[in-house]
Amino acid sequence: MLIRRAKRVSDFLGAECFAVAAHESGDLLALPEGEREAINRHLNFARNLHIETRILKGQDTAATLVDFARRNQITQIFLARQPERKWFLALSRDLLQQIVGLAKDMQIVIVSERDPPATNDRARNMHA
Repeated sequence: MLIRRAKRVSDFLGAECFAVAAHESGDLLALPEGEREAINRHLNFARNLHIETRILKGQDTAATLVDFARRNQITQIFLARQPERKWFLALSRDLLQQIVGLAKDMQIVIVSERDPPATNDRARNMHA
């Protein structure tokens, strides 16, 4: 959902879109297999949407992301806030707050995972 939203906004603005993952070594092979597969699945999804992908290297994830954004003249950053999924722990509330604090000159969009909308049958059963 996050990647699609960022792509729609970039298309509307006629701007370039990046999907990035940050890791202290810059090498996803250092991650546990499940985390690495999840990140690769998201990066591949972004590539299928013709979004440029990058894996960033840096000890301080927030500073690394914001520095990348500034160097690439990025004006909007889309971040995910997920309910306790192990591989998304890096994007904890603390990290989100750090990014917001460092990127005061950028628009930050935090996208929360939502429950899928009820289907018409389910909605009718709820009102019956």
